Amino acid sequence: MSRPHSLRLRLLGVMFALFTLGLAASFAEYRFEVHDTLEGLHARTLQNQARELIDALRFAPDGALAVRLHTDWRRVYADPSRQFTFTVFGPDHRPRTWSANLPHPLPYIPVDARGAVGPVEFIGVGTDKQPIVAARAPGGNTVVVARRDMSRATLVDSLFEEDSEHISVLIVFAVLALALIWVIVGWSLRPIERASSEAARVGPRRPDLRISAGGLPREIQPLVEAVNGALERLSRAYAVERRLTADAAHELRTPLAVLNLRLQRARLTGTTDWPAVEHELAQMGRLVDQLIDLARKESLAHERQGAELPTVNLSRLVREAAAQVLPLVEAQGRSLEVDVPDVVRLRGRAEDLRDMVRNLLDNALVHGQGAVSARILAPPSDCGVITIEVTDEGPGVPAGQEESIFERFHRLNPQTPGSGLGLAIVRQVARSHGGEVRFLPGEGRVAVQLPAREARHP
Repeated sequence: MSRPHSLRLRLLGVMFALFTLGLAASFAEYRFEVHDTLEGLHARTLQNQARELIDALRFAPDGALAVRLHTDWRRVYADPSRQFTFTVFGPDHRPRTWSANLPHPLPYIPVDARGAVGPVEFIGVGTDKQPIVAARAPGGNTVVVARRDMSRATLVDSLFEEDSEHISVLIVFAVLALALIWVIVGWSLRPIERASSEAARVGPRRPDLRISAGGLPREIQPLVEAVNGALERLSRAYAVERRLTADAAHELRTPLAVLNLRLQRARLTGTTDWPAVEHELAQMGRLVDQLIDLARKESLAHERQGAELPTVNLSRLVREAAAQVLPLVEAQGRSLEVDVPDVVRLRGRAEDLRDMVRNLLDNALVHGQGAVSARILAPPSDCGVITIEVTDEGPGVPAGQEESIFERFHRLNPQTPGSGLGLAIVRQVARSHGGEVRFLPGEGRVAVQLPAREARHP
């Protein structure tokens, strides 16, 4: 099992790597540019040196001159190797001050009136030859700077060091950017921590809790919606299971008590009424089967809807359901008429629709009278409603009980056989397919109406 990773540290590591690569590329590119511009390197390095010196000049009200150099530059100009030297001349072209590493001032070089910095000139001969630059300073003063060692490598390193301040600023901003990324990522992940706390509270005691998508990033919201959908399905399944358990405990209590009494009587009398025991066991078996079937239909009701359901031939399902109840029809000496088109197609679960029609026919045969008929009324197009009607010659449902008859375990006559779950299964199947079922008052006729999705009939 892989160890969990920190999203914040991962993002910070990626950004740090990008900054590091960018800085390395900047250093390499700048170094290349320095090597590529050696023609103007002498002038540029000496001009930078002159500008640094001019910025360090301070003039008192009485005209006195002071040179306030940075610590690094003071150390450079105090170096006895005399690689960096300077002299400041007054308006009278006489030297006013010079670097500590010079035994005598540099020669005065005039500056062209058209510019602030003069061109590079060379003084000395042989190994003492060195480039020199003059620059105009405030108050009519002139600054003259020189370097003795101006080899290619020395020039590159010097210029690189002089302009490295910009890269130092870039490093500071990179560190600030990484710190800001750390804070922003933590702020962005705070709603996810809140969602985790909400998810941790979901349980059997609070199955209705859901994760709030408010404040979450747009990329995380589909995951939250999927998790909430899964929690909703689990909550429905849990509710169905609890209802199944409660219904089974309630409805099996009486037949189990009756069966227990029969077994106790058999123990006392020494004789067992096996037909009655078998009848009780068969009744309990049918009850358990219907409870499980109803629970399964309720759990599947929200899994697939509309266009996700397969296309079935409703006419064939009605004929198959009629064939299943034919033995009961013949045993009662009654008749069953089926009037359906050759093909009526719609989207649905074939097994559930077949069970729905069979339960309607069972109800008509057990609780109704006379001949039973089943027919389908289909619209001529894809829109509209498909109606399944099952009719018998009995009095039907009394007025005022058209709705309560579909409740679980509700029976008009408690003495009639059955568990009172057949019509509850019928309503569940109809509603799970987007339809409804109702009894027409005053006659033994029940109608199931289903939306005609992709209905087809001759």
